[in-house]
Amino acid sequence: NWAGAKKACDDIGMSLPDKSKLQSLGKKTKAEKEQLGLPTSGWFWSSSEYDTYVGSAYIVGLGNGATHGYGKNVSGYMVLCVGD
Repeated sequence: NWAGAKKACDDIGMSLPDKSKLQSLGKKTKAEKEQLGLPTSGWFWSSSEYDTYVGSAYIVGLGNGATHGYGKNVSGYMVLCVGD
């Protein structure tokens, strides 16, 4: 879930990237992602909240940079931590 994703990054001294950072990574070519050692597909939690009232945050697809808002308690999305 979202809180677990944030904690996983915090625990290793890194941070969960915001929606725009993940979108920019998702829009890179497959070759660019491979060269940087990034995943070329999959859905990843961002630190950007979608709707605080209902408790949702953005997930971003690294295949193309698409975004969706999902409940923070949903599981099954991946984590990509970044250094500050």
